[in-house]
Amino acid sequence: MIDHLTIKAKDFERQAAFYEAALTPLGYAKGVEFPGAVQFAADDGSSVWVSRADGETTPMHVAFGTKDEESVKAFHAAGLAAGGTDNGEPGPRPNYGPTYYAAFVHDPEGNNIEACIH
Repeated sequence: MIDHLTIKAKDFERQAAFYEAALTPLGYAKGVEFPGAVQFAADDGSSVWVSRADGETTPMHVAFGTKDEESVKAFHAAGLAAGGTDNGEPGPRPNYGPTYYAAFVHDPEGNNIEACIH
């Protein structure tokens, strides 16, 4: 089980606002804040940190498991509204598994963020 992960950001304020909006439908809430770093925590104790990058970053893929199709749809809508770009609208992904349902959004810095159930 992952306890926490950190997403490095060249534009910290923009990325922090994106993740606050996109992760809220998945049950995350803003937690601890430090200059250049902010935590989004879930009830299960896991957390996502966004922190200011020192230099270049490499885009990554992060998938968040969630409870139902409605939260996948809400994640996708919130991510787009917060400045992300569509990388796969909510829907079944039978090539990933017979019950896999997901949506994908590129955050403002190009990371591929997914919400899924399966």
